[in-house]
Amino acid sequence: MVKRYRKSALLAVALLLIGGTLACSSSESNGGTSSVAEEGTSPSANNSEGNVPGQCSNPVELDMFVDATWYPFQDWSGEIPEAITKATCVKPKVTVATDDKQLALMVASGSLPDLVVSFNFKLMSDSKLSLPYNEIFPQYAPNVKFDPVKEFVNTVSDGNYYAIRNDFSTEAEWKADPYAHMMTAGLAMRKDILDEIGNPPIHSLDDLNSVFLQVKQKHPEMTPLILNPNWLRPYFDTQFGAQGGFVDEGGKLVYYLKQDALRKSALYMNSLYRNGFVSSENFAYKNESETEQMMLANKGFAYTWTYAAADRLNADGKGKYPFVQLAEPLGPEAKIVSTGTGGLGVYVTKNNKDVEASVRLLEYMFTEEGWRLGEWGIENQDWTWNDKGYPEFKYDNNDLESIKNKGVYWWGVPWESGVGMALTSYKEGSETTRQGEEYDKIISFNPAIGMIAPDTDSPEQIIKTNIDNMIKTEITKVYLAKDENEANQAFDDLLMKADKMGIDKLESWANAQYGPYKEKYDSLTKK
Repeated sequence: MVKRYRKSALLAVALLLIGGTLACSSSESNGGTSSVAEEGTSPSANNSEGNVPGQCSNPVELDMFVDATWYPFQDWSGEIPEAITKATCVKPKVTVATDDKQLALMVASGSLPDLVVSFNFKLMSDSKLSLPYNEIFPQYAPNVKFDPVKEFVNTVSDGNYYAIRNDFSTEAEWKADPYAHMMTAGLAMRKDILDEIGNPPIHSLDDLNSVFLQVKQKHPEMTPLILNPNWLRPYFDTQFGAQGGFVDEGGKLVYYLKQDALRKSALYMNSLYRNGFVSSENFAYKNESETEQMMLANKGFAYTWTYAAADRLNADGKGKYPFVQLAEPLGPEAKIVSTGTGGLGVYVTKNNKDVEASVRLLEYMFTEEGWRLGEWGIENQDWTWNDKGYPEFKYDNNDLESIKNKGVYWWGVPWESGVGMALTSYKEGSETTRQGEEYDKIISFNPAIGMIAPDTDSPEQIIKTNIDNMIKTEITKVYLAKDENEANQAFDDLLMKADKMGIDKLESWANAQYGPYKEKYDSLTKK
């Protein structure tokens, strides 16, 4: 399963059309259509105070809570927010979460603000807390039509959808854009050391093992492979075709621990340890900044991260050591199933004091103009549009500190689509793009699986949490086993413990929902 990650691979940004004549926009990458009027104006009508968006002197202020402690902007100020306010006549007053319990406490106390930006889809998709998009958009922005698949994957049991979550695009949208490549796990390697050992071809895991062995022999002071603790196994899972979460095997869902492919991946990890290619200490690391700094301090040859690993290491290391991506999948078993349904949602709460202004802001930010403005910067100032159909940036959008100082990217994040984020990372000839082009060939799509998530504190959620915590704690015994027999036995022990925790009940619950979800999804994608 592909999961879009946010904290450390917030990769790039830019922004669009703050001036010029604004035409009607119909976008597959944002899933909506809206009528956009003259230069600098909002897609909607004048606000309640009579100000014309784009010319307003007294914008509507809305309280907005960002439920993400890592969010770098603590207020609505600077060039990008001012441009958004000019276009919408709305000025959010921002509060960023101080911990992951704050939103739940606000809900319990009934003190929700006008808008909530959160990953907590289950909590906020509730008619007691939020207003349905399928009611407020027809009322205040009737020209907006979201893609039916996006409506479907955000619809909950009451028949409503309370957000159109970010980072999701339909399969058709992905396939329609040749420059948008989905973020996947990746492996970066030191180019100078590859040159030193003769640039041997790497087309299989055996080839990779051979390279690790040569590095170990030639540079005994260096660890052949360092594992990012947040991306410990996903790269190798992909090579064996292992997925995360629920997995479709012959039309029925199993929980990921039961996959033979996962066992193979875990046993391969054990072989890396037994061959001395990975240190035992690596499995105890918690901070990915620590492992990145080890790579930049000449302590490792290869590094698991995302498809942008090489470009990020080159940017963060200021070119001290050259890194390249292992761009091609390593064998016929390699595959990825994208089950994602999105991440951050922007929720209009029932406490909202100006729903019309809130919808006006949302409508604008869901257009290509809006999210590009928030994410990329100002066209021709921060970026230009290549005639082929992708943005070219005038700043280093792999340098997180640079984009933070510039003020771009993060105000585009809550509204971006998957394709939109991917275009942010596109750079012709880059290491990231090289891998993206190759891994597109092994990706399939099934968001119906991603729609299956237990309710908080439900019996299914308790089973799932217990199993996940057990795996997180116990799978290290597989990785650090002294031989393959011991590793296999440790994996069998995981399965026995999961069985006692109720994994079969979890799968039965999931399969009861999967059939109808999959049938509906298939019917929408065949239209």
